[in-house]
Amino acid sequence: MINLAVVDDKFINRKTIKNKLSRIENVKVIGEFENGEVFLNYLLNNQTDEMIDVVLMDLDMPKMNGIETIKACQHTFPNIKFIILTIFEDIDKIFEAICVGAHGYLLKEDNGLNIEQAIINCYEFNGMPMSPTIAKKAIELIKFNTIKTEHASIEKSIIITERELDVLKHLTTGLSYPKIGELMFISPLTVRKHVANIYEKLHVNSRTQLILVAQQKKLI
Repeated sequence: MINLAVVDDKFINRKTIKNKLSRIENVKVIGEFENGEVFLNYLLNNQTDEMIDVVLMDLDMPKMNGIETIKACQHTFPNIKFIILTIFEDIDKIFEAICVGAHGYLLKEDNGLNIEQAIINCYEFNGMPMSPTIAKKAIELIKFNTIKTEHASIEKSIIITERELDVLKHLTTGLSYPKIGELMFISPLTVRKHVANIYEKLHVNSRTQLILVAQQKKLI
C-alpha cells in the first residue's frame, strides 16, 4: 500500500484528486493539507505509524508554496517522493521544481489512471513521471539549457573515429547492440566498447543525451 498526501490550497481541488484516486486499491490518501506550512507541521509532529510515501503537491499556495515545501522537506524527510500536480506548464517552473527535487510533474487535467500510474512509477520504480506536454517542454529544457551548460567546456574538436561514427549513426536510429553488430559485422561486445568510447568523448551517459549532443555537434 502506498500512503499518499495531497497538498493544495483549494478544497475543491483536493476533493477532485481524492475522487480520481478513490477506486485505486494500492493507493491510500492518508492526509490532505491546505498549504506547505500545514503539511510540514504535520510531518514534524506526526505521532502515528503511517508514514507518507508520495505527495501530490500544488505549486501556487499561500504561506508556503510547493517549491518551498519540497526544499524544506528534502533533508529531514528524504524518503518522501514529491509529484507536482498543477495547472502550470511554464518551463521555468518545471526547471525549478526538478532542481529542488520533485520526482514528477503532472497537470491537474490528467485523469485518474495517469495519476495512479505516475504514483506507482515514482514510488516502486523510482521513475520521474510527467504529463506528455510537460515531458515535451522538459526535453526542450534539456536541449536548449542543460545540455548547453553541461557541454560548454567540451573541446570544439572532438575526435570520433570512422568506426565510432558508424556506430553512432546506428545508435540514433534506435537499433540494439546485436543488430548494430550484425550490420557492421562485429560482435555486440565490440559495439558496446565503441559506445562506451563515444559516451566518454561526448561526455554523456544516456542515448537521449547522446542524440542531442551529436546533433548539436553536427555528427549526425
